[in-house]
Amino acid sequence: MSWQAKVGNKLRELRFVYCQMSQHSEGLRNFVNKNYSSVKENHPRFPFIVRECENAIPTVMARYDFGVEKRVYTENYSEEQVADAVKQLIDEADSINSHRPHN
Repeated sequence: MSWQAKVGNKLRELRFVYCQMSQHSEGLRNFVNKNYSSVKENHPRFPFIVRECENAIPTVMARYDFGVEKRVYTENYSEEQVADAVKQLIDEADSINSHRPHN
């Protein structure tokens, strides 16, 4: 099963932050440009959020159950490396979502 098929069931949100022009954000930009439409088409209510900011450090952030968040910094990653990082965040969802944080 592809990561796109799992994303809506495993995560609460997937957020991407990158610079619109910087070389160090190119892989993340390409990943978002390639995948945004199909994710939104298949999961129209899923928060697949894109934030562009000049000189931003490219980052992928996943939000899980109970408000747990995890970030991966993707500076100088290729598009394929970004895809691997996203897959890893999704693959970790079952483990993270099954452990309710202690108060």
